[in-house]
Amino acid sequence: MSAGESKYEDKTTAIRDEVRRTIQQLNELAQSERDFDQFCEAVLSNVVKITGAHGALLWQVNGDSQPRLTHQSGSPPHLTAQLVTAQNNSQHINAVMEVVTRQEPIGLTSDAFADSISKDPNLARDESFLLLFSPVYDRAKKCCGTLELLQRGDITPAAQDGYLRFLVQIAQLFQRWFEQQDLARLTQHADKWQDKIEYVTEVHRFIKPAETAYSIANEARRLLNCDRVSVARWNGSRCKIEAISSQDRFDNRANVVRKLGAVATSSVSADTPFWITGSTDGIAPDVARQINDYLDEGHSRTLVVLPLLARPPAAADLEMRSRRNLKARKLGALIIEYFDADVKREQITENCDLIVTQAELAMENARVHGEIFLLPIWQRLGGLQNLLFRDHFAKTMTGLVALGLLTLLMIFFPKELKMKVDGVMHPTQRQTIYSKTDGIITKILIDERSDVKRGDVLLELENQDLALQITEAKLQFETVVHQIADANSQLSGGRLDRDEKAEAADTLQLLNARQTNLNKQLELLERKKSFLQITSPIDGTIVTPQPKRRLLNFPASPNLAVLEVADLSGTWQIDLKIPQNKIGYVTQAMQSNPVEPLEVEFRIGTNPNLILRGKLVSVSSLAVTSAAGTTEYKAIVDASSEQFRELKNELRTGAGVTAKIHCGSRSLGFVCFYQVFDWLRTHVFF
Repeated sequence: MSAGESKYEDKTTAIRDEVRRTIQQLNELAQSERDFDQFCEAVLSNVVKITGAHGALLWQVNGDSQPRLTHQSGSPPHLTAQLVTAQNNSQHINAVMEVVTRQEPIGLTSDAFADSISKDPNLARDESFLLLFSPVYDRAKKCCGTLELLQRGDITPAAQDGYLRFLVQIAQLFQRWFEQQDLARLTQHADKWQDKIEYVTEVHRFIKPAETAYSIANEARRLLNCDRVSVARWNGSRCKIEAISSQDRFDNRANVVRKLGAVATSSVSADTPFWITGSTDGIAPDVARQINDYLDEGHSRTLVVLPLLARPPAAADLEMRSRRNLKARKLGALIIEYFDADVKREQITENCDLIVTQAELAMENARVHGEIFLLPIWQRLGGLQNLLFRDHFAKTMTGLVALGLLTLLMIFFPKELKMKVDGVMHPTQRQTIYSKTDGIITKILIDERSDVKRGDVLLELENQDLALQITEAKLQFETVVHQIADANSQLSGGRLDRDEKAEAADTLQLLNARQTNLNKQLELLERKKSFLQITSPIDGTIVTPQPKRRLLNFPASPNLAVLEVADLSGTWQIDLKIPQNKIGYVTQAMQSNPVEPLEVEFRIGTNPNLILRGKLVSVSSLAVTSAAGTTEYKAIVDASSEQFRELKNELRTGAGVTAKIHCGSRSLGFVCFYQVFDWLRTHVFF
């Protein structure tokens, strides 16, 4: 290789390295440069410098598809070049639009635009030049313009192709710049959303009202980049400052805090936000005076007061019919302050809407949580639950400890053993009234629950046969009386002979005997007649249900039970039916303390809300079989009359009773499971 060829190759390598460095620098510039004009100026100047071209132009296509020259580096070499690249040269504009339409790079000589310039002889002496075009794309790969390079006309076709490829690479830098700008905007937008997400997360992190208020104040200050944010809470009549950003403690009695609370109270009471940037025009004079008093103390250039309300939940129109009367609940106010800037409303409106919405939700949740009944107790229980059931080991140990405690409790904790049995109750003094003769019950002089005295007439019977018998006996008695009178008159008259007197004396003797018999018969019939009136044998109350409906015109017969009378104000007796599987425990309890009767508590079926008490006085040693076929033992319980005085209208003889017989103290486990033990001993272990 000759020395000339070596120098040419070294020069070519240096040019290539310089091109690579330039493209790399422009690539870095496309990723870092934020201003489009500076980026275009740097790109075009570097292209002109490295290619040695006369100039570089950037044409952009607007929405109306009319190309517009926006950036240029270098200058046309002569007047002809100026005329060709002029913006009013339609032929050149058509060439630019052809590149945009076809989206392919092209190269043209200046001779192709000869028809678009004048035939001035001076222009003919201008040397020809080369116009290289490459389409420019945006981030969406849509052609948005053309990059044009004015190059010398004496280059070879191979060099022309090289310049076109280089120009295409340079044009791609614009697409990268657009992509980088979109990425930067997305990153910035994502950072803003990240800040908003962090705000939402932090304000809902706490549930206590005070902690929630401090979280709102500090996070809102960070999101708005303001100097101070305060949160006021409404207590029903006024606002009290609950939290101030960047201040863990403050004195509510301080003058500036009290004035700030007064401003918040005015805003919440009127449900009106305040946006003050130096002037209080358009605000009520009293409120404006309060605001100015605070601004004199606080020295804020921008003061924003936003009411916080717990709004009714949104619902469909049909569902809203029942919600129309619901009103927003006042929660408090959010106060935003800028000390050194006049902030316009539109600058922070979007962030303020988010802050207020989430602050309302957080404060309402905190308010509802704080009103939970016995909240401290539930919180302690929740902490205990977390301690005992935090993991599998804790759950296992908790279960074992609970089982051990339960076992000890079942073994060593005493409890009264009570045998639950059923029975019926009766007054101790009661008597059934029976009919003593035949007859039809025609009169009933009492009703259910009627109080009677001993000897009072309760029922009257009618017996026509008995009445006829009495009438016939009376007639016979009168006849005998007349016959005795006639016989006495004959004997006393002296007209009879001796035989006749003897006969008359015998007849008189028979009549006297008959009179005596008839008299006894009448006494017996009158006694039977007295049985037609049924009287009360004792003082008490009629306990027979509905006697008038059941007994009127009822045919009675001797020894027929018609009524029952009982002394409800006296003592009562409960007849219990103790099953055979419980009689053993009752007997053991009685034998353990034979002097003192067992306590019995019971409820009557007519009023199960009351618990009454009595004494178990006797238990039958003879078993009886119930209607259900089970074996039972009869027992009697005496109950004092004092506890029944208030229950006279509720007491019913024969009413059902559920009783519990106290059988002494046993372990809790035995009391709870003695029936299971008995069943196992009887059916499993026997």
